[in-house]
Amino acid sequence: MAPETGIRPSDKLIPWYFVLFFLVVFVVNGIFIYLALESYTGVVTDEAYEKGLAYDSLLEESREQAEMGIQHKARYEAPVLRLELKDRDGHPIEGAHVTAKMIRPVQAGYDFEVPLTPHGGGVYAADIHPPLPGAWTAKMEAQWDGQVFRTTYKMVTQ
Repeated sequence: MAPETGIRPSDKLIPWYFVLFFLVVFVVNGIFIYLALESYTGVVTDEAYEKGLAYDSLLEESREQAEMGIQHKARYEAPVLRLELKDRDGHPIEGAHVTAKMIRPVQAGYDFEVPLTPHGGGVYAADIHPPLPGAWTAKMEAQWDGQVFRTTYKMVTQ
């Protein structure tokens, strides 16, 4: 009778369990890297540091705009983007130069700008034909008599 060494046949597979474990880790990491590289949309904030430093001035501009008391209402009814402007007393603001910068927040390279034309009664509108359906942000700016009013409107297009 030969002395028993205490090694079972399955114990010889233990080094291969380590190899299998690390192989699985490498495969999963490879899948994650592939997905990260292929799903990157390229959306990056340009000049993020400078925008961060200018945040206080943005807050001050927002306070000044609130003091103007401009009443505004934006809406989108495909394909028309409309902005209605009234002064503090509810009178329509006429003769403004209004533009809308259309921004696609989820994908870079498709932003565009469109002027909104006056339609009377403080209403400014334009047909919007975005290149892709989905979420869009309209950053609208109105200028008249040395005053500037800015607003943002989020919408979903088909």
